[in-house]
Amino acid sequence: MAAGAAPAHITLDQFYSWKKTCTVKQIQSQYEAISEQAKQNGRPVVAEMKAQGYKDFDAFNKQCPPFPILCWPIKLAELGSGFVLYFHFLVVLAVVFLLLFLLQIPALVTYAGQDWLMGWQWSSWEALYSGADPCACLGDNRGITGLDGFLQRNDNYGKSCFAWDAPFYLGCNASSCPTRQPGSWMGRKWCFAASHCPTPLNSVNPSLSNVHFQGMVRAYSTCDDGSMPQQIEALLAGDGVQFGTEDVVFNETGADFGQDNTAIGSHWLTPGNFGPDQASGPLVPEMYFVCVCVMCAVVLFSYQHMAVTDIKVDANSTSPNDFAIMVRGLPKTATDERAILEWFSTNALVGTQCEIVKVVIGWDVEEFRENVRQLTELRDRLQRMEQGDPEATEVKRKMAEINVALKSAAPDQASRLQGSGIVIVIFRRQEDMRNCVERFNTLWARWFYRDAADLLCTRDGMRGGERLPLFPIGGTPACKIQVTRAANPGDINWMELAVEPRTRMCMFAKTVGAMAALICVTFFVTYGLQILQKKTEEEASLSDNAAERKYGFQALAVLPALAVAGMNMLLTITARYLGKAQFHDTKTMEEFSQAIMMTTGMVINTAGVLLFLNAQPQEWYARGGLVDNAGLMLLINALVPPLIPLFEIKYRLRYRLRRKLSQKKLNHMNEVINRVGPNPKNPAEAKELQQVKGQIQNFKTQAFAPEEMDTPRRYAVALNTAFCCIFFSPIMPLVSVCGLLGVVLQYWVDKYALLRISQRPDKPANCNMAMFSLRMFKRLAPLSMAISVLVFLTPSWKEKSDVFSAFVLAIIVSGAFCVIPISIWGMCCIKCFRTTLSSASDLDYYEAQYMWAKEMKYHKDQFIYAKLPESVNPEYLKPGTNSAVGVADVKASYGVAAEQAADTAATGYAGRVQALGGGRVIKMDDQVDAAPAEAAQPAAPAPTKYGVVWSAPQQAPPPDAVAVDVEEVAKA
Repeated sequence: MAAGAAPAHITLDQFYSWKKTCTVKQIQSQYEAISEQAKQNGRPVVAEMKAQGYKDFDAFNKQCPPFPILCWPIKLAELGSGFVLYFHFLVVLAVVFLLLFLLQIPALVTYAGQDWLMGWQWSSWEALYSGADPCACLGDNRGITGLDGFLQRNDNYGKSCFAWDAPFYLGCNASSCPTRQPGSWMGRKWCFAASHCPTPLNSVNPSLSNVHFQGMVRAYSTCDDGSMPQQIEALLAGDGVQFGTEDVVFNETGADFGQDNTAIGSHWLTPGNFGPDQASGPLVPEMYFVCVCVMCAVVLFSYQHMAVTDIKVDANSTSPNDFAIMVRGLPKTATDERAILEWFSTNALVGTQCEIVKVVIGWDVEEFRENVRQLTELRDRLQRMEQGDPEATEVKRKMAEINVALKSAAPDQASRLQGSGIVIVIFRRQEDMRNCVERFNTLWARWFYRDAADLLCTRDGMRGGERLPLFPIGGTPACKIQVTRAANPGDINWMELAVEPRTRMCMFAKTVGAMAALICVTFFVTYGLQILQKKTEEEASLSDNAAERKYGFQALAVLPALAVAGMNMLLTITARYLGKAQFHDTKTMEEFSQAIMMTTGMVINTAGVLLFLNAQPQEWYARGGLVDNAGLMLLINALVPPLIPLFEIKYRLRYRLRRKLSQKKLNHMNEVINRVGPNPKNPAEAKELQQVKGQIQNFKTQAFAPEEMDTPRRYAVALNTAFCCIFFSPIMPLVSVCGLLGVVLQYWVDKYALLRISQRPDKPANCNMAMFSLRMFKRLAPLSMAISVLVFLTPSWKEKSDVFSAFVLAIIVSGAFCVIPISIWGMCCIKCFRTTLSSASDLDYYEAQYMWAKEMKYHKDQFIYAKLPESVNPEYLKPGTNSAVGVADVKASYGVAAEQAADTAATGYAGRVQALGGGRVIKMDDQVDAAPAEAAQPAAPAPTKYGVVWSAPQQAPPPDAVAVDVEEVAKA
């Protein structure tokens, strides 16, 4: 131990205090103030912290104030634009649902005036979508030749339009008539129609009401021409005639008026209130066309607003990817940085050369990658085991074997090291980078690998130009390349860049297949619960208790709805695991892949089961059918999942891990730290100290730290609510209110959870997830509403063309909106915001490089390049200096990189780093107690992680600082 240093004494309470230390605080402004004072006083920030009484960063963090819950999302800018835009995205969904509800008010008013839901029990889905007249005469009476009680029979009875009951009427008198209720119906013309012919009550002339009769319908509406047989008209016109003149509905033996308790209540305000084939007029269908158009307009406005917000969050900042492109398609033999640099200098732009600062190669490390992945999985498995688990010995043995194999095989693997076909090319000027990306991403470039040329005098790029340059193999142009803007350092999965497309697709197929299998299992589990509910409901319907018959099914419907919520949670957990198993070039794409799988699984499990079980229109409006179950299920799945973060389930489940930190283990940690001292010279002691540091950090992060906000799952929950509620809006307009409540609840719960419960993210989040989600919503939401309008409104409308014409207009608009990129649609909105989406600045990389920390430079972020000596791979690059790294130098550093990666994978500790908005990077292992007293001379902008912040450069702490961190690690 260092002289004068107090003995380490780590306690369990200090680990529990870590939970509060990790929450989100307003660190940015406080840290900037200290940084400015440090600059004025001419000393490092860590020394300034000590002067102000802060022992370390944790002590400084504790005194920082929390964010107000009611603050505007833009106030969260220090957490990155990703969190700001996440809450903006929820606001967008809330606005969509609010507008949908307001636009559907005419439909709600129209539905409220109708109540013939019982008519659906006789409907036929084939007839409802065919457009044929459901009440056309059958030309058949199925052996029915007359009414019961009358001797007269007619073999043609009901086969065509005729007053078939007139002879019975003429043969009746007040004292003798075998009818239940004689009336003017006996003189009306009618014919037999199919059973799905609508039979609503004709309130003006009840005798003209269609009536179900012995499996068919006596269709008066088909034959009514306002006339009666002359004998009956004369009889009715006679004086003193009172018998049989009542205008009543046909109600003789064999008439079927249905069951009143089989349909849902009219309070749901659905198009089913009309009954089958009864609605008329284009107002409601055209209203939904307007809904589709409004939804598209809101998405366009929101895209522009979110893009501008992203610019505001990153105002006055410059990121490394403002200068860099990622190039795919190079041959694996392309490992000469200098040759690649010269080729792009000549071919990146049309007809002119540009200056390339640096090329960073994504090396192929397949064996290394797989071993590190196995080592990480074994480490996580070991952490989940109970203390004294006999299997732990076997896991440790396997970890040791892999660790040794990684280090011993490094020289052999280095000799076979080759490129991945993917490189990062860094331009000197931002404008050159933007022009290069634009050149290789036009329609002509993506589809025909040609430059875009102008057809007119304007810069339109509407015709194909010359062929784009091919990257050479052996001096011969051969390879088509793909160019995209690079992700920032720290977001790139360097080890996965070289994964072959076939391997990627194979793993993708496996994970998607596993997810599909789980979806099928959850689908049929939910389906089984729905069947059980229906059977139980049928039994309850036979009960003598009226209340049980009326409300029993609603209580039963809660069980499948809760089961769906539980299944959705299982799907999200599985999607996260499977998403990590896939290969992605960036961490953001990995998260979005998880979000897509989560959303797909939840939508199928929520909406798919309901549609599968209630496929026919007559099942939609039955009690316990689609409307009843979907309404309750959507309500529960809109309100329950947003509340999940409040229960801290993941943190509570880690109680088993917290139990593993026994007093015996604490004593061992204290003993090692006190025995080996702050800077052990013995390699064995240094390794022992590193293991203890890893154990301490693992207990903090794995067992005691609060759970991080699960961004992919939160997006998936919001998208599931949005897609399901929008799809079911045409059949249940009130679910737009359900969606609005769910999104608003998620907004406030997630905001509270982020600011009061969750762990602060270790780096600012970018805007990609929000933009990906908005594009996903843009492609699917308008289309789903257009399709659902056709599916759900057609059965209720008499004139199918009214619905179909609105559907055609909606599908054209939504289809075009889906296919045409949102960036093109958004170009027309740019003037509305009086800004541009791209920065107008054109900085020089050689100046901008001083704005970023070493970890945020591509040639220092790649794990092999990071181990090269400063003389071979300098952090700061200079104009006119050869920055290319030779293959021999890369192979020489491979062993060191492999050894450190193996140790990190085994211990799980790579140092604590906290990034702030605006570019600050705080290495929390650097203790203020170890800071040098001398002042640093300002010479260049301070390195920052994500943007421009000028302050005095901070000197690195002396070697003892690492050891002091271990001694003080739990004293905060």
